[in-house]
Amino acid sequence: MPFTAEDTDAVWRFNRREEVWTWTSGRPGSAEQLCEDYLAAGNRLTVQAGETIVGVGKLQVLDAWSQGGPRAEAQDALAEIGWTIDPDRAGQGYGTELAGALLEIAFTGLGVRRVEAHAFADNAASRRVMEKVGLRHEATFREESLHLTRGWIDGVTYAMLASEHRGRG
Repeated sequence: MPFTAEDTDAVWRFNRREEVWTWTSGRPGSAEQLCEDYLAAGNRLTVQAGETIVGVGKLQVLDAWSQGGPRAEAQDALAEIGWTIDPDRAGQGYGTELAGALLEIAFTGLGVRRVEAHAFADNAASRRVMEKVGLRHEATFREESLHLTRGWIDGVTYAMLASEHRGRG
């Protein structure tokens, strides 16, 4: 389901926890700021178990880099996915289910040719999810990410091509 303002309190409840923001792009300052940021981005989906929101996914469609300036075939050819799962629900398969659904939406629903996911290299849980859904480890970048409390740390990129997704049958 697309994130709405009504989802804010439930998402804020787990997003403000240290074990969550340690691995995300930052610590939200308030529920209001989280809501404003998510609504402005327009690329967040919520995941529910029954009536309870257990996670948030991100699916952002981008233009691929193309030599010679922007080219039509590079427009909307790339998607970046990400996920945040309530730590109280970690280890129950929600991250894997969400990442798999984001891949399916990106490739089948949106027709992108490539999907990427990025994480801090030390985020073992996200790396496991990436591997479980079939994303390929493409790179580890030395000290490329400035973490709020850890300083410069390594980052990883995993990816999949549409042809690889189709080949999984």
